[in-house]
Amino acid sequence: MKRRELTEKIEQAYKMVISVGGRMFRIVRDEDDVLTITERNHKESEKHYTDTRDLISRYRIDGKPLRDYIDRITIVKYVALLDA
Repeated sequence: MKRRELTEKIEQAYKMVISVGGRMFRIVRDEDDVLTITERNHKESEKHYTDTRDLISRYRIDGKPLRDYIDRITIVKYVALLDA
């Protein structure tokens, strides 16, 4: 997956689950357009972002930004805004 493709998917998502090297992360957009990302079974990992690019650049997995893992990301579950 390329960075642009991931950015577009997140921008069009109501909620989605991604796998990063076998670890699962849930991304949810709320009614105020705030994005929340949380690693499964790790509530303390929850972070909030108002911008997709900010999420990709600032959310960290093992000290590295999400953007560094783009080639290892698989979309497991996806609900588009139009389908919500």
